[in-house]
Amino acid sequence: MPALVTTLRSLLEQADEYFWAGRLSVARKQYDTLLERSQETADKAMEVIARSMLARYHIKRREYDDAGDELSVASRILDPNHLESHGRYRAVLARLAMAESGPQVGHAEMLSYLHWAEDVRAGTEIVDAALLLAHHSDDADDTIDWLEHAIDAALAHNVSTPLPGAYNALAVHLDQTGRSEDGLEAYQQALVWERKSENKRRIIAACWAVGSAACRDGDWPLGRDRLEEAVEAAEGADDCADYLALSLSDLAQVYAAAGDVIEARRLMIRSMALADEQGFEAFWPERMRSMRDFSAKLDKL
Repeated sequence: MPALVTTLRSLLEQADEYFWAGRLSVARKQYDTLLERSQETADKAMEVIARSMLARYHIKRREYDDAGDELSVASRILDPNHLESHGRYRAVLARLAMAESGPQVGHAEMLSYLHWAEDVRAGTEIVDAALLLAHHSDDADDTIDWLEHAIDAALAHNVSTPLPGAYNALAVHLDQTGRSEDGLEAYQQALVWERKSENKRRIIAACWAVGSAACRDGDWPLGRDRLEEAVEAAEGADDCADYLALSLSDLAQVYAAAGDVIEARRLMIRSMALADEQGFEAFWPERMRSMRDFSAKLDKL
């Protein structure tokens, strides 16, 4: 693979960091600078990357004509032997096809992207394509199959970053299709990989997800362990009051199941107060309703 100019690489990494953090306007400026610098140095591979990422920026803003223009220019200087630039181009091309042309054309382009990635054994792109196919599938079983494909590829190619999200998505879909035991295992795998990220909020969220799923599956000891871990970690965090409310609510169910109604009521009182403060009624009315119903049930015991 041709080497990229070091200064351009640093600029790309910085632009990517802004993009994945959701700071799109800043990322766009960085990609514009990257495009200018790549043209000045005649680095066509980096120009393809810059144009591909500018196209991805436009897709997020639903500016599909602008995205298509960037990809059209990129296609004329594309080198199929340069895997990184070709991979970025194909990833954005698949997204544009889905956004602009709908499921039939988009699905075909995503499959083409996956087959290319598998042919050249590009692990990151295999995972990306499989996750794209999972995200855009309308069939629950197909979604599960694509998520498992993405996870298998990530493990085989040592692509760890997408694993927490992929396992969590798999758990949700397994749960929704009645495979609660498999779902619980997937939630636990999500937590294993989330711990490696050292992102406190995401670890707390994963702990709560395991604890909540364990309670639904009747595994009260596991549920209690993970929910207490989530509560303890969330108590000292600035931005985790929502997960604290959720964990306290589910932990109240653990105590109620064990016959400790007094402790269950205490936990629910605090959980309800936090949920009110966090505005659960506005953005999660169904959860707020179920919490109220359980609280009312406790009052009658």
